Amino acid sequence: METGKLMSFDNSMDFIEKLIKIGVDYHASDIHITPSKTQVFIRYRISGNLESFYGISLENYDKLLNSIKIASSLAIDEHNHIQDGKMIFNIDHKGAKLSVNVRVSILPIIYGENIVMRLLISSSDRLNINNLGFSEHNLKIISKIKDLEEGLVLLCGGTGSGKTTTLYSLLNQYDPFKSSIFTLEDPVEYTVDGYVQSEVKDKKSASNNISYTFQEGLVGILRQDPDIIMIGEIRRKEEASICLEAANTGHLVMGSIHSNSSIGTITRLKKLGVESYLLSSSLKYVVYQKLIRQICPICREKITFTKQDFPQKFHPFLKQDSYEVYKVHAEGCQNCIKGYVGNTLISDIIENNDDLYDLILSGKGDVEIKNYLLSKGYIPIYIDALNKAIKGEIDIKDVLILE
Repeated sequence: METGKLMSFDNSMDFIEKLIKIGVDYHASDIHITPSKTQVFIRYRISGNLESFYGISLENYDKLLNSIKIASSLAIDEHNHIQDGKMIFNIDHKGAKLSVNVRVSILPIIYGENIVMRLLISSSDRLNINNLGFSEHNLKIISKIKDLEEGLVLLCGGTGSGKTTTLYSLLNQYDPFKSSIFTLEDPVEYTVDGYVQSEVKDKKSASNNISYTFQEGLVGILRQDPDIIMIGEIRRKEEASICLEAANTGHLVMGSIHSNSSIGTITRLKKLGVESYLLSSSLKYVVYQKLIRQICPICREKITFTKQDFPQKFHPFLKQDSYEVYKVHAEGCQNCIKGYVGNTLISDIIENNDDLYDLILSGKGDVEIKNYLLSKGYIPIYIDALNKAIKGEIDIKDVLILE
């Protein structure tokens, strides 16, 4: 891709579609359009990093901004307040049509309005649990979730770790015309025929017809005869408690929560004030995941690591004295961008059982829970990542910095 090029266009909507197609082709998660004093920069979030490729003139920026606002159902005469909207585009990609949901965020800045567009691809391949990048070991565990009739399944990780995509991939295993599937999100990121999807905001920030909170939405859904409930994000004690109570009374509840580890998620829920008895009986699975940069299979470099090259925490899992692993080629090649070709997923999973139930109920902390899990074959996320470095999917240096 050519960098630093100033682009021109005649039709704003065609240009927006072109920007989105470039993003899809290069596996970008976001497009940033940032005005400065003299021109406008267009950058793509690829493999976790912002990459600058194009620019446009300030004159064309005004046309582009108005077109994005119109397509996203936003006010074109509003320049002093934050606005959020969404668009849907059907993009040609490798001989197929992809439906791309574009979440638009507009923020007033000193030289105009900054635009960020989050790209969410809806396709049967993208929302297939087998295609997300889970290891064979973790895929065997996560595949058991579809057999649950009740309980709570939590996806945890940071912002942009792919939690929502995994949640929808789990839901995608059910027939929405045989199961009553509800989602409660802010905002709805994927629209799916057959799902009952609701978008909520806090009353304090509500506008127009949006007038209920997550807590109120959850209570309302429980009166709608649901089989499966998906919660976009659990933030407060009230939401967590309602989810756990629903999971304990015949409903399958899936949700996401911000946490730095699967084990830490249990502690996080306790700190929210959730009762241990409710947590231990309702929680079925905790899936912790991160997106990590995938290295180019063409120009990657193979190196040898001995056992002594690894931090001490790796040693109990190392069965050999040395390993062939891979690192990125810093300059890259014509098939990649600086040695990277997108993202892949790394994860670890906790599966609840009677012994873990007792540990949670008795108030044991992270150390005791981790020691128990390790004794039962739990594989931490850094070992899942190491296996991918051995296969040549990710850079070994990205593995060594994982907690």
